[in-house]
Amino acid sequence: MNYTIYPDKNRLQVFHEGKKRRIYVGELIYHSKKDYYEFIYNKKYINYKNAIPLGPELSLFKLHHYSEVGKIFPSFSDRLPSRENLAYEDYCESQGITPNEKNMIILLGTIGKRGPSSFIFEPVYQIEFNSSDIVNFRNKLKVTQYDLAQAFDINEVTLQRIEKDISRDQNTLKLIQIFLQFPEVALWQLKLTGGRIHKDVLLKLIKYFESQRKSYEI
Repeated sequence: MNYTIYPDKNRLQVFHEGKKRRIYVGELIYHSKKDYYEFIYNKKYINYKNAIPLGPELSLFKLHHYSEVGKIFPSFSDRLPSRENLAYEDYCESQGITPNEKNMIILLGTIGKRGPSSFIFEPVYQIEFNSSDIVNFRNKLKVTQYDLAQAFDINEVTLQRIEKDISRDQNTLKLIQIFLQFPEVALWQLKLTGGRIHKDVLLKLIKYFESQRKSYEI
């Protein structure tokens, strides 16, 4: 199973890169319905002895900062080269975006990623994987929630809540997505915990992931 990975158009992570370490500073969020930006500092970052603000309008004395409607914080917009710059199209091409791109989050995560300061902007990536993919997988192989939880060493109650869309436990979702996308990892896990499930179910899972592995090799 292959799932598309794509950048989130409404979120951007900020890091401070020193000589030896990269530290998570916070996240920029675009609230599209009300057309404003929010920057949230990481609590750990603002408590660092040598922490510096991202910009003059983004004080370390507040965790949450809100922009004016329809405008982004100057400290972010200043990171982007002028569209009048003769090299602007080349900048865009080198980052795989069109010169006509207007989404500020996308622009900051590409041509605005690095600047004269030590702050680095990184895109937040999304994966097209959700609870329905898990349900479809189980139905296809006729595997119960109990067996899947035991085989992949995950909490059965968490799995139940995810499939009912009561929970969006990202760690569990990512773990299951890895197993379903990378058969070698799933087979490795089954060697560790496959003994917890009925031999017929284990054989069914092994056959499935071995066939997936072979299809990748072709």
